[in-house]
Amino acid sequence: MKGFKIILGILAITGFFLSIVNVNAVPTHLDRTKVQTGCRTCHKGHGVRGTVLLERTKDELCLKCHGSGSRHRDIYSVIIKPSNHPVIQTSRYHQVGEELPERNPTMPRHVSCYDCHNAHRSETGEPIKGVRGYSGKGAKIKRLDNEYELCYNCHSDSANLAPDKNIALDFLPSNASYHPVETYGRNHFVPSLVRGYNTSSIIKCSDCHGNDDPGGPKGPHGSIYSPILKARYERASGPESPSNYALCYQCHNRTSILNDESFKAHKTHIVYNQVSCAQCHASHGSRSNPHLISFDFSSVVPNSKGELAYIPSAPGTPRCLLTCHTGGRSFEHKIDPTKMQYCINAKCLTGW
Repeated sequence: MKGFKIILGILAITGFFLSIVNVNAVPTHLDRTKVQTGCRTCHKGHGVRGTVLLERTKDELCLKCHGSGSRHRDIYSVIIKPSNHPVIQTSRYHQVGEELPERNPTMPRHVSCYDCHNAHRSETGEPIKGVRGYSGKGAKIKRLDNEYELCYNCHSDSANLAPDKNIALDFLPSNASYHPVETYGRNHFVPSLVRGYNTSSIIKCSDCHGNDDPGGPKGPHGSIYSPILKARYERASGPESPSNYALCYQCHNRTSILNDESFKAHKTHIVYNQVSCAQCHASHGSRSNPHLISFDFSSVVPNSKGELAYIPSAPGTPRCLLTCHTGGRSFEHKIDPTKMQYCINAKCLTGW
């Protein structure tokens, strides 16, 4: 009788815990319906030296199930694309328990699967769950809440990263403009946004960076477009087309852009003069100008008066004081002192 009561007690406790646990939230690698052999899929005996009883070194172990020809998502074929997170080339530098952002300026830049994924915590739809993060403002986060906090681990204040590569500085809410990754954007006039987006939308790094194959594994493992972009984004001057600026047109309606709804000379710039988006706009943020304006100084120089500036005005009609070179031609933008009008070369724009 006593044994029977103990069994009933155990069943009652088990039932209680099952009632409060979301069975759908079982981490992927701990789910026996997905990983039938359980712990021994990855762990064995004494394991490989320097590992936590793993049957292979860490990243080799991941590719055992996520490599070419496996029945799971083939990550290997993605990380060998021309633009990639170089796991295969650099994961040997990864150290268990290493501190991120990197504090050693002599440490080679490197990446491991374990920098972005917690094998015991990740779930379907939440592949980065349980990973540490960094706010980009000196604060480390034990369990990240936002995707950008993962990216900032390596792409912000790392001592082995060139200062001009610190993307956290581009997204600072104090900047003049930025894509809304950390918080809402500053610009409330963006008529080109496609359905599903508005000026209160927040986007993720992975909205732009990721696999160019929409049917393949998701995430910024690799792409044929640099730097690990989900779609084509031409930076040099050239013909406008849906494919050349496919990345921008994911969020910005092409028809709206070419109808000059947000800027009265968009079509003149990108169609007739073949100026690329990148020659005028920063993709992450601009610390000094609104509307993501950040000129490419390989094609933009001061005008004959020594001016190089962007002056916001009424929506759609800003003034640029500069000279730009594109398609073998030069366009000087300045205020004509005799007419007191805004002019581009010899053409002055009335009411601009």
